[in-house]
Amino acid sequence: MKKFSVAILGANGLVGQRLQQRLYDHPMFELSAIAGSPSSVGLMHSELDWKIDGFKPNYDILICSMSDIPDVDIVFSALPSQIAAVVEPSLVARGIHVFSNSSKFRRVAGIPLVIPEINPEMLRTYDGHACATNCTVVPIITPLKGLLPLGIQSISVHTRQALSGGGWRMMTDSAALSGDLDPIIVGEEEKVCAELKHILNLDIPVNATCNRVPHKDGHKVSVEVKLSKNTTLSEVKELFNIQGVSCPSSPETVNIVIESTPTRKEHLWLGGEGLAAGMATVVGNIRVNERTVRYDALSHNTVRGAAGGVILLAEFAVRQSHITK
Repeated sequence: MKKFSVAILGANGLVGQRLQQRLYDHPMFELSAIAGSPSSVGLMHSELDWKIDGFKPNYDILICSMSDIPDVDIVFSALPSQIAAVVEPSLVARGIHVFSNSSKFRRVAGIPLVIPEINPEMLRTYDGHACATNCTVVPIITPLKGLLPLGIQSISVHTRQALSGGGWRMMTDSAALSGDLDPIIVGEEEKVCAELKHILNLDIPVNATCNRVPHKDGHKVSVEVKLSKNTTLSEVKELFNIQGVSCPSSPETVNIVIESTPTRKEHLWLGGEGLAAGMATVVGNIRVNERTVRYDALSHNTVRGAAGGVILLAEFAVRQSHITK
């Protein structure tokens, strides 16, 4: 299959660089352009200050401005909301497919907010512009998908979100790494609740308490779910067998890996080799009491929740023939 030409909006940010890393030698996509901030425009890719862990890909590409993005097939956006509000619609108007990590267009009518394994049917409304979800939503919602047949009545969430969710300055701040940080993430609780209800298409009570913690990567959550039916631990574990979508970035075996207790040190990169690494959701500490299910879950926020998640969404759109040559 001839590869689709793609561009990345965001040369220096954590998600933009994770996109650059994951698109290197991708089987479906060929990176043709990277757009950056004024300070990076005109630099060769080799001159970029590389901030994330893992290898730095070698692209023979000159960083361009947001106004000089060429006519590629697909754009992956890692832009702040205010900039995305202007740039993304202008690219869609040019006939370029835009897959966004920005929160600006989530839950906007006509722009599907899709996790391929959770609500693939929403991609039927796709018209050139789609969004990936908040990176914190992924470890919460993936197990919830399995519990839908039991009738979800309410959801309560407590998150412990890594520093990389706040950008590279927070992730490299020595004080924050030592625990000297404000744990409150302004606006996060409202986003998480709204996106959970939107993706699951449920009008139910959802409560969230979201906190930042001094770990570089990995969003860990504790979830309590009230159901309309009694269940058992064995049934819940069986329902957590969420099917994949058979794309290059899909986990190689199962989307949910069940461990006794999810930990960042041991489980952050589960999912398989290559593009599948870090794409699994790890679930543990599962407790069941009649109609109440509690669990802890972990996923890699800049991989499964951000760059890998939006690339998986574009792969799925290609597999569903929403994007063709």
